[in-house]
Amino acid sequence: MFVQIENVRIFYEANGDGMPVVYVHGNFASSKWFEEVMKIDGIKTYALDLPNFGNSDRIDSISIEVYADYLSKFIESLKISRPILVGHSLGGAVTLKCVVDHDAFSGLILVDPAPADGLKTAENLYPILESFKDHPELLEFSLANTMPTRKEKAKAFVNDALKMSPKAFSGNARALERYDYSQNLKDIKIPVKVLWGSLDPIVPKNSLEKMAKMIPNCQFEVLDGIGHSVIVENPKKFVEILVKFKDALL
Repeated sequence: MFVQIENVRIFYEANGDGMPVVYVHGNFASSKWFEEVMKIDGIKTYALDLPNFGNSDRIDSISIEVYADYLSKFIESLKISRPILVGHSLGGAVTLKCVVDHDAFSGLILVDPAPADGLKTAENLYPILESFKDHPELLEFSLANTMPTRKEKAKAFVNDALKMSPKAFSGNARALERYDYSQNLKDIKIPVKVLWGSLDPIVPKNSLEKMAKMIPNCQFEVLDGIGHSVIVENPKKFVEILVKFKDALL
């Protein structure tokens, strides 16, 4: 399905009825990453492709702030009332920005998110990010390393990853270096859960522990034996966490 936001078509999937939950994917990803966590009793799930990703239109701007603005307008456009936001990786930064800017959400779950003060990519890795455009096998290998307990799933995600705007292959990594919301964390009023997989090769544990301590109503949970992507590696475990989080809000 598509919704039009300021002449930009945003693709999304939706499933079920009940408490609304909006899933926001990471870099080199799309709504497809959430396909195994869409059907949950008592929950209406939404998973969108941010602009520049998947089946959504491309835009000129590449920044966490712009992506967050489209996410907010997506929620407004579909009249989704006070959803739980779930942000994975880059999507963690996007959802965090939405929560900082708007009092319109019931809760926030951050899955191996980019930290509140940004995520730095080493300069020598930028040529590799660019090379993914012409070498899908390298992209698949890279995605597989983010999900070490279920590497075979990476193959299913390569085509959507390659749909990203060409400017975003490096641009998204630059965007992840440019923001810092750490000063806003103390003002977050809603319950927050931060999940970190003990095998995550991308986001350091100490950055997320530090972030969690700065949010007033926040729990930090380590998922042993999971990499960067519990939503893909152990969807059953993720659904258990989400349902428990939702039930605590009621």
